[in-house]
Amino acid sequence: MKYTLTNFICDKSFRVLSHCGILRASPKASVLERLRVPPGNFCHKVLLVMLFFVFIGIGPVFGEEVKREILVLYDSSDPDYNRPDNNLAHLYAETVLNYMGLSVKYHDLVKGLPDDSELADTRGIMTWFWDDSVPGAEQYAVWIVRQIENGKKFVMLGNPGFFKDSLTKKNIPFDVANNVYNSMGLNYEGEWTDNILAIKIAFKDNKMVEFERTLDKELTNYDKVTSLDKNNKVYLELERTDIASGKSAAVVITKTGGFALDGYVIYSNDIDYRKAWRINPFLFFKEAFAVDENTPSYDTTTLFGRRIFFSHIDGDGLRSVSRTNNLSMCGEVIRDEILKKYDIPVTVSFITSEIDPKYAGTDKLENLAKSIASLPNVELGVHGFTHPLDWAKKITAMEIPGYSRTIQSTDDELLSESAYGKYAVVTVPQEEFLDKEMNGAVDYLNRQVAPAGKKTAVYQWTGNCMPTADALKRTYEMGIANINGGDTRFDLAHPSYTGVAPVTRETGGLVQVHSGNANENIYTNLWNGPFDGYGQVVETYKETEKARLVDNSPRRVGPINVYYHFYSAEYVSSLETLKKVYDYVLSGPVIPVATSLYCADVEGFLKGKIDRISEGAWRFYGYGACRTVRIKSSGLYPDLKRSKGILGFNIWEGYCYLHLTDQGEAVLYLSKDVPGEPYLKEASAAVNDARITVDEVSFSSRIYGSGKYVFENMVRNTSYEVSAKNLANGKQVFSKTV
Repeated sequence: MKYTLTNFICDKSFRVLSHCGILRASPKASVLERLRVPPGNFCHKVLLVMLFFVFIGIGPVFGEEVKREILVLYDSSDPDYNRPDNNLAHLYAETVLNYMGLSVKYHDLVKGLPDDSELADTRGIMTWFWDDSVPGAEQYAVWIVRQIENGKKFVMLGNPGFFKDSLTKKNIPFDVANNVYNSMGLNYEGEWTDNILAIKIAFKDNKMVEFERTLDKELTNYDKVTSLDKNNKVYLELERTDIASGKSAAVVITKTGGFALDGYVIYSNDIDYRKAWRINPFLFFKEAFAVDENTPSYDTTTLFGRRIFFSHIDGDGLRSVSRTNNLSMCGEVIRDEILKKYDIPVTVSFITSEIDPKYAGTDKLENLAKSIASLPNVELGVHGFTHPLDWAKKITAMEIPGYSRTIQSTDDELLSESAYGKYAVVTVPQEEFLDKEMNGAVDYLNRQVAPAGKKTAVYQWTGNCMPTADALKRTYEMGIANINGGDTRFDLAHPSYTGVAPVTRETGGLVQVHSGNANENIYTNLWNGPFDGYGQVVETYKETEKARLVDNSPRRVGPINVYYHFYSAEYVSSLETLKKVYDYVLSGPVIPVATSLYCADVEGFLKGKIDRISEGAWRFYGYGACRTVRIKSSGLYPDLKRSKGILGFNIWEGYCYLHLTDQGEAVLYLSKDVPGEPYLKEASAAVNDARITVDEVSFSSRIYGSGKYVFENMVRNTSYEVSAKNLANGKQVFSKTV
């Protein structure tokens, strides 16, 4: 099929639109904005402007590494830390650090102290303990002072942890503990009290200390800490009125890091479990860890100038009867009403014992799964063999003779993760449990369900979504991505960044990728209604891009994730709500990607390196699929003449999002001049093998439905030939001259 448009002369840049075989062009727009390839040819498409191009390699460039790692110390001997979801730094701080382009590594003090040689890539150290005791407290205090002297930033939130040894139960010498404060330009004097009648605010900077919650009538406790350095920034100063010289620096930034007294970091309500930041974590961590927004940071929210959008379906409810017509299973309705009608990548998972005729499945269910997996826009995922509810305790949702046995439960939280109103305990050894739930489930899907050329790509965690280290290791060994957990929610019911999950959860030195948003089970009160409740997720999409409920700041802290179960097709209201959510997302400038690509993006974020070459110049490498770096625009632009591997950029709300090459290395130089060279502004699909010059633009891209590619600074009064080929069979789809 060939399309031709002749005698069109562009004015600097132009756009070409193609929809249903009709081509239109308009001046002063951008090249290749929209290209529609006929159905059946979308799997692997290449869009080419067929002209000569010579690519110049980057070559060796060296500089000083920008350290991105924050080491968080914790104490697993504390009973509270036996709950993986109760690590305060992981729950709250890590999200903000991720936004700043920083990765977080955890170290358990029960295992001793890290050797200095292990901290070469560490930017700073943070603690947020539940109490004042840790194992080996005295050695720990001495170690912290040495790390501060070595130039590591140190942030101490809440309880210090080093006043008492949790192993010997002995208090450490006061001067040893105070040396930590002294090394930060502070002095600890004690005088602790929780008598709120004797505490008042002497000074506060509400931009720092009343971010999401006011301090009015909510002072909680007092401990006397004096600021010794005139250059320290004291943001909250308390005063104890029943003692002389009772002023205390409760929130302070020092040249070596930062300190915030327990009670003034997070507001917590034990009645309704609401949380809110008291300190402004974006400002606090920026200053404490000396984060410069004029230094580029890797970003997992944006790709090629657009917000990342991915969607995945957990396998629950595939065989449930849909009340939309009482004739079809929910899996059939999702297939016909969602997957076939929305031409976007969706990762779909199955609980294999539910579809395998050898267990609780039938030929009809297996064929249904096959029909879904064969859809070209479906990426195959797995949701376990029997849907484990608690990975550590080997509690699962289904009874399989010889594998698990049913036990009645009164644990509503546990049962909320099972549609069966019961749970079973796995009776086989751990290795066999993992073989069945992981390797066996993946092997079955690849062998019996997946069409030729498609394999299971993602393990979607089940139940409490807290896999053990050995379970997580299996996904790495199998070479598949993993996701779920986190349950980000930021709306009127939860108006706080404390509800935004970090990008990952670390277990055994490996990382579990969190979903981008909570699923419909949470918005519908564990599927008890209202069944249109998932519509509220749109508020989270909005707030995680611009926090109107907090400070109205543009701050893109997460991707968009449409995440649900097959049972969303059970009710008319739930199905229609799901469609409305998709329609809302697709009405904006997003880039739909497969879930596995988002997981790869996260992996690249964690591994990526940045070297500062000189003032205003950086080198990026090892970033894998994380091909976006963000920098405060500040009137500077990429110098495309000097830069290498920078495909282009898009400016959003004062931030410049730069697109990196897929060659794994790029060099950025900044300039005050607006670039005049051609560049990619935005794209609605990942761009690979790109070549962009004044004479040609060529690249390959995987397109679902319509693709949009915007290039700027094309040559005025010049005609271009635009052609598209299908990489799968080499067939030219169309060609035109503009």
